[in-house]
Amino acid sequence: MGMQLQGILAAVDMSPTSAAVVARAAVIAARHGVGLKLIDASALCAGSPAAQPLDLAALARQAADRFDVRVEMLEERAASVAQIAREAGHQCLIVLPYERRVRLRSLWRGSLADQLLRLCASPVLVIKSAAVAQARYQRVLVAVDLTPTARDLVTIAGQLDDQSALQIFHAIRPLHPNPLRNAEVPQRIMKAYLARRKLEAQEQLLEIASAALKCQKRVQTVFCEGEPARHAAVQQSHAKAGLVVVGKRRYSALPDALCCGVAKRIMAWCDADILVVPLDRAEPSGRLAEMA
Repeated sequence: MGMQLQGILAAVDMSPTSAAVVARAAVIAARHGVGLKLIDASALCAGSPAAQPLDLAALARQAADRFDVRVEMLEERAASVAQIAREAGHQCLIVLPYERRVRLRSLWRGSLADQLLRLCASPVLVIKSAAVAQARYQRVLVAVDLTPTARDLVTIAGQLDDQSALQIFHAIRPLHPNPLRNAEVPQRIMKAYLARRKLEAQEQLLEIASAALKCQKRVQTVFCEGEPARHAAVQQSHAKAGLVVVGKRRYSALPDALCCGVAKRIMAWCDADILVVPLDRAEPSGRLAEMA
């Protein structure tokens, strides 16, 4: 399926990190030949207020001049998450700053990125680095779970920048021994099952990498056993990946807050920028109207 970009929406909180958000969004817009829209989302973010808030018009002019992209500045400040989702529409990439803390009144709903990922079908790129965006992500880590959506994640990572080196990462969860011991499964059977499980996972990972090699110059696979989010953070740091791509299934606010899935933990633990792709990307009917 992949990602056919028709535009990019950068939602900024007017803090100093906003410059990095707009720069990264402009770099991607220039590479894909699409327009860039800027919206002030400071009313919805919990970022630390700047002593001198950045000027949205100045950010728009800098992005247009520096990266030669078409920039539209939305005059109206975003008053709701649904408004940002409507501005993004379909086939649009949303770029946001990372929120290290969440506003108290929105604690159960999560960050702006969490709320957008529940509401719309657009991928969300969360910028964690405050440094000025470079020309491209040199290394990208794609965290996959070997479901049919894994190929889509790898395709999207390659489409974002076909010159980046991709590492396709999968962590296989260890078996919980207690139920098997209670069922009196012999130790040799448990070991044989785990060995076959690892072999099948490695073969699937290689199949995904082989498909990616058709459109990507540099592809590696990384396989390990353990908790996926924690090992993904370790691998990102080891590989010095500038971007981590991960999928996320959409849940309502309460289960999302209680479960704290792999994508949310990766977003919190990795130092790199995070591209989160909704795995069920069909637009939920009526939800925009409900949250307006």
